[in-house]
Amino acid sequence: MTDFSIPRRMSPAAFIIIFLKSLRDFIGVSFIAIIYLLVDIYNSSTIDLGEVAFAVVFTVALPAAIAFIRYYFSKFHIENDKLIFTHGFGFKQTTSIPLSKVHTLRTKRGIFYRLTEMRGVTFDTLASSTQEVELILDESEWLELQQSVRAGEDSAANADTAPPPFRNDTLIISNLNIIKGALCQNHLKGFAILAAVLLAVLDNLSQLKDGVSRQVIDYIDTQANNLAPSAADWILLAAVAYLFAMLLWIGKVALRYYGMSIQIADKRLTIESGLLSRRTCRITRDKATILTIKQNPVEKMAHCQTIGIRQAENVSDPRKEERDIRIYGSDLGDRLLAWWLGDNSNADSTPLLSAKSGKGLLMRRFLPHLIVAVMALVITVFAADIVIPAVIICTVYAVLMAIRAMMAWRHGGIELTETYICIDCGNIALIREYIRYQDVESVSIRNTPFTSVTDRVSIQISTNAGASRVYSLKSDTAHAIRNMITYKTP
Repeated sequence: MTDFSIPRRMSPAAFIIIFLKSLRDFIGVSFIAIIYLLVDIYNSSTIDLGEVAFAVVFTVALPAAIAFIRYYFSKFHIENDKLIFTHGFGFKQTTSIPLSKVHTLRTKRGIFYRLTEMRGVTFDTLASSTQEVELILDESEWLELQQSVRAGEDSAANADTAPPPFRNDTLIISNLNIIKGALCQNHLKGFAILAAVLLAVLDNLSQLKDGVSRQVIDYIDTQANNLAPSAADWILLAAVAYLFAMLLWIGKVALRYYGMSIQIADKRLTIESGLLSRRTCRITRDKATILTIKQNPVEKMAHCQTIGIRQAENVSDPRKEERDIRIYGSDLGDRLLAWWLGDNSNADSTPLLSAKSGKGLLMRRFLPHLIVAVMALVITVFAADIVIPAVIICTVYAVLMAIRAMMAWRHGGIELTETYICIDCGNIALIREYIRYQDVESVSIRNTPFTSVTDRVSIQISTNAGASRVYSLKSDTAHAIRNMITYKTP
């Protein structure tokens, strides 16, 4: 049994991981040094042992020395339910993190971690990302540290009462369901990004003056003129590009969420997934601020959902994406909602107050796209003198955006129950955002330039995980909603 009350270094195998990270940080500069050395040897036809020694020291010895300093002069221990991490050689720095303030406990096991049977453990807080602590531990240390962290959290949450019994329930989401969930997503954004990248590459390629690039451009132009692609060919090309973007997205999801397991306990949720790098995310119920359940028409037919858990945002942390949890291809929405509500899961969910968005949301979603379609039509007709294709394309675009706006209008609304707020939104997909009253930080009502005529306003509910908005509500209803939320917020 490891005694974490005594300051101790990380396992010796952690030095290997730290060294590889240091080597990675130097790889760019090392590459330049090696290229310079090879060019110098080629030009002089002699080998300068001093330059070779310098290259070796720079590429290997220096990262190794830095890694040793980082490893040897780093110690950690747990004292009074606080994680104390001390590091630094000349200027020592001590970071103290109350275990009750740990927002998310994350682990990662990449290839090198697995080879050394180690695990990287990160303690996420709402402080600056530079104040977060990462430990490299073996499996036995990780399991014992988990128990210590759990005891600290329970001690802080239940100062006068004993912690509730620890119940464990593990759910496995099959890889087939994960792929099914990935297939059900909207891939148009990925398609648009891919198209933009290809156009940018072709544009940059066309600006090159070298002979090879000119030959490539001329060949493409010649083949395009010879083939004279028809409308069906363009549609087929777009379909292939869309399929390629979809496959890229599925590959990304499969790599990140492969072999997903969800462990549900009394107050904790632990999710482990990943193909090449196994990642573990462990959060407590009170740190999960917003729960979202999304279901588009394709997901509805496939009997699956996309579940999201939004945590508190740290504006100084560039890894905001990692703080949000996504679960694809499951139907665990009700199960996770019950866990998220905790003791209130059996409370009456009858709406105390509810409201639907008005037609102002319809116009808000459709009018910008209508303006774009009209402007594109005018520019195309006058600049290229292409009337019929332009009219067809712009009309189809406007109709699709009208359908999208219609669905957003049908989805928009808000519902207040005894224990939580439910906000319905989404364009094609129905997205339900669940917010507990204790997580609400502020509620504001915003007028529009047409409020005096329509008597419609929007309401914004802010939490430490971001803000949620409901548009085009009757003014008196919005004020009643704000008053009730304010009343129920602790």
